Amino acid sequence: MADMADDIDDLLDEVEESFENSKLRTTDVKSESAKTDDLKDLLEEFEPPPRPLSTTDSPNTLASQPGGGSNKCSTPYLSGTTLPEGISTGTILRACDKLRCVDCDSYVVMIDGFTWTKETNYLFLRDNYPNVSRLRARLDSQRGVRAYACQCRHRSAKEKESVNAEKNLKWVCGGH
Repeated sequence: MADMADDIDDLLDEVEESFENSKLRTTDVKSESAKTDDLKDLLEEFEPPPRPLSTTDSPNTLASQPGGGSNKCSTPYLSGTTLPEGISTGTILRACDKLRCVDCDSYVVMIDGFTWTKETNYLFLRDNYPNVSRLRARLDSQRGVRAYACQCRHRSAKEKESVNAEKNLKWVCGGH
């Protein structure tokens, strides 16, 4: 552990030196790139980069991404894992995967196979959103359920339900 701390100190010293030197020679540019790569490698050891989503992963986790498209759900629905995700039209019912909260202006995180515990509250969401690994501290595994959360509210859904039916839930379709 001490060796790692020394390596970090050495890298930080090298980065500081590079900023102090106002003129970099072309040979210095190459060595600076190597220093930056070393620093990135060290940082990745402490916090690995987020994994890309895969349909084979279980449980499936999805943070609604900015859609911004002109197509919006006719009625946005929440649902358990039995209803596929996507745009909901008048004839095709799907769980909206582009939900956005009007109150906190955040996209809604969807976590398949989990339900929220009773201890989940506003402060917990505010502190841990959108980091799904930290949110899992207040999730219980339950087959067929999908947990939804923004920075200010959370819901667990097993059956199809309209977002509009819940009066204190200010979620809308962000566009697909």
